[in-house]
Amino acid sequence: MARITIKDVAKSLELSVSTVSRALNDKGDVDEKTREKVKNRARELGYTPNMMAKALKGKTLGLLGVIIDDNTNPFYAEVVKGMEREAKKHEFHLLLVNTAADYEEQVFAIEFLQNKGVDGILIAPVDDTKPVEMDGIKVPFVIVGRHFEKSDFCEVYNDEELGGYIATRHLLESGRSNIITVQPDMNIFPTRGRSLGYRKALQEYSAESANSAIELKSSPENAGKVVLEYLESSGTCDAVFAYNDMYALEIIALLRSKGMRVPEEIAVVGYDDIPYSVYVCPTLTSVALDKDWLGRTSTEMLIKMIKGKKIREKRYVQKPVLRVRDSG
Repeated sequence: MARITIKDVAKSLELSVSTVSRALNDKGDVDEKTREKVKNRARELGYTPNMMAKALKGKTLGLLGVIIDDNTNPFYAEVVKGMEREAKKHEFHLLLVNTAADYEEQVFAIEFLQNKGVDGILIAPVDDTKPVEMDGIKVPFVIVGRHFEKSDFCEVYNDEELGGYIATRHLLESGRSNIITVQPDMNIFPTRGRSLGYRKALQEYSAESANSAIELKSSPENAGKVVLEYLESSGTCDAVFAYNDMYALEIIALLRSKGMRVPEEIAVVGYDDIPYSVYVCPTLTSVALDKDWLGRTSTEMLIKMIKGKKIREKRYVQKPVLRVRDSG
């Protein structure tokens, strides 16, 4: 089937190609009635813009690249949904690439998206200590959910230290005294911040608590196993602060499989407040983030940059809150 062109739309309405072009692009002196008629006929005929032709003319393609490090995590599903919602408002579309937290895959993803002609990139970097890699991006970009401490990038992220702090403080105030945390073995801003918040709360509570801080390293699928191994090696704990909800759910499943009661024997607090948190038993206490806000705000900022608009703030930081449920 032949591709429907702007000439076909113009011919069907007996209008000039220039008039139809201005109507479709919301430019020029085209009255609203004609503009609406042109757009309706374009939809009826199945017309879509020739994106490569736009690129050759130096125009935007209406395409945003998105680079995330784990597309299996429900957290990112909600963030991307917010991105899609905001992008659609401005007639942009998303091209998503998953790096699986692999640095080499991130390097490939950046090159791949730029070769595809994206107008800008939304990126959650695998390693947020390497600003030189971000400097290599030739299109506008916004850092999502990460923070480069020694850079001037546009960023939208969460106050991770506060999140770790309120999770640990809640457990302390609930009477827990031997609190361990399980974190990924990754040098990224969320890990550093949540760990720092954990230790800060313990320090404020007592020097003894701070001295007994235990930080275990694990992947989400092995989080429960790591906690059980710690307990079996004469370690003691009555609470676990997990890096995120995927870690927390795995820990709860393994503890219960060994006959341990949650939260009676060991309380568990997660992070991200993904939808699954309220559908498990016990329901999961979790540090809540507005994932939709993260996606919408970062996308709105990027589109402004692409359109050459002034960016008032280069960094937006979200304050998390704690959703207390049954697990701790």
